[in-house]
Amino acid sequence: MPIALDIQGLDAPGTGAEPTFRRITPAEFDALDRSEVTLLDLREPADVAAHPIDGAVNAPLDPLARVLRTVPTSRRVVVYCTEGWWSEEVAEILADRGYDVASLEGGFRAYRAYLERRGSGRTS
Repeated sequence: MPIALDIQGLDAPGTGAEPTFRRITPAEFDALDRSEVTLLDLREPADVAAHPIDGAVNAPLDPLARVLRTVPTSRRVVVYCTEGWWSEEVAEILADRGYDVASLEGGFRAYRAYLERRGSGRTS
């Protein structure tokens, strides 16, 4: 179910076409050059404090519209949440507004499980 989000002030191209975004795997997420992307972390602040990712912008549900206004359009945006559902909604919203955006499949939990299987506790 799409979530209505008032983010007036962001440019929407209005093409009428269904927005598209990529889905990336935890392995692809781990391999990202974080200096070339904006990481948008949709988890709640307590979850971020427990398991932070260096350089990520925290944008929980409440102030999301305000934070989205500050996300640069000049870099790809990689969106993730705890399980991946909310990040897909936000990725669709950003794609609709012309962002180059990807969503982490399975969210942070899938990424953490990937790191554990690989034998690395690195999240920062």
